[in-house]
Amino acid sequence: MNDQSRLISTVSYITIVGWAIALIIRQNEEPKSELALFHLRQSFGMLILFFVASFVKILLASIALGWLGNAVGVVVLVLWLIGIIGAIQGRFTIIPIIGNWFQENFRFIV
Repeated sequence: MNDQSRLISTVSYITIVGWAIALIIRQNEEPKSELALFHLRQSFGMLILFFVASFVKILLASIALGWLGNAVGVVVLVLWLIGIIGAIQGRFTIIPIIGNWFQENFRFIV
């Protein structure tokens, strides 16, 4: 496990711009890192989940269930932390509940 793989993995969790930068760096990497690919898929899923959770929070707040929206936000934040900590440590840490789905359905990320 080299430092560049860990760097790519970690940067992929930091906004959509970080994800795009990590993808470009991995495309130019030789040999291509499996750790970086794993975390690119996980973090892409988390980006989508963040957008969906934000929309859900707005909907719940509009019907006076803002507390439930905040709970959804906390759960997504914890899942993101699990992913980024795994990337920093250089581990293949699957995000609980949805991480396997991310790996299976985001195979277009290569």
